[in-house]
Amino acid sequence: MTEEPTDLEIHAYIDGELDTGRCFAVETHLSRHPVLAARVMGDLSIRSALGLLTRDTAPAAHGLKVLAARLRGRRPLWRRALPLGASTAGLAAAALAFFVVTDGPPGYVNYAVASHRIAMMRAHMASQEETPHFDSQEIALRTRIAMPKFPRDWAVTDVQLFPTAKGPGLLVAVKTQEGQKLSIFAVREKTDAPERPDAIREGEQSVAYWRRGEMSYALTGEEEPGAIDATAEALARHWS
Repeated sequence: MTEEPTDLEIHAYIDGELDTGRCFAVETHLSRHPVLAARVMGDLSIRSALGLLTRDTAPAAHGLKVLAARLRGRRPLWRRALPLGASTAGLAAAALAFFVVTDGPPGYVNYAVASHRIAMMRAHMASQEETPHFDSQEIALRTRIAMPKFPRDWAVTDVQLFPTAKGPGLLVAVKTQEGQKLSIFAVREKTDAPERPDAIREGEQSVAYWRRGEMSYALTGEEEPGAIDATAEALARHWS
């Protein structure tokens, strides 16, 4: 059985740095995950558009339009800039490549998605005991992390603290009355997240992120971004 590719290998595939065997593994994986495949194709398009911008040719203008369209409202997987010359098109590509690196959700969203996946793994491991007890007042006292008020029909299934670059991040995993498994991640950090939730797709999960004062939040689940965003909007309006 072919070993499933890692995120780093998918990035390397986009950059054209994998051998034939691992390219086959990535392509097989993408054929089974259409949402991820669509994102990878978009990132390949961004790479090609940047390639056009490094040349003093007529297609460069078209490459700029393609790149702007691809960047609008999404966060590419591709992170590295192409080698650039000293041409005008090359300088434009350099500026846009920098935008690719810096644009997108704040860094804490990566922690939110990673901790959600860990919580889902814990839920299926007998050796990992979940901690369903959630005392918001104790959490606020010890960590200065404030959480929104959850709907009454949400059942807390796990509560964990995770280290981040800005201090402890709190994850609360819940199960809704409809059986949806969600997690709410919070960190005391004033980020550039919007005050109203904004949702994106990260692999097999969707995550909605927002900020309230000095606190930053992320709601992660398996539903489509629109559904997660609507849930986050309702959550952001309710406080203990």
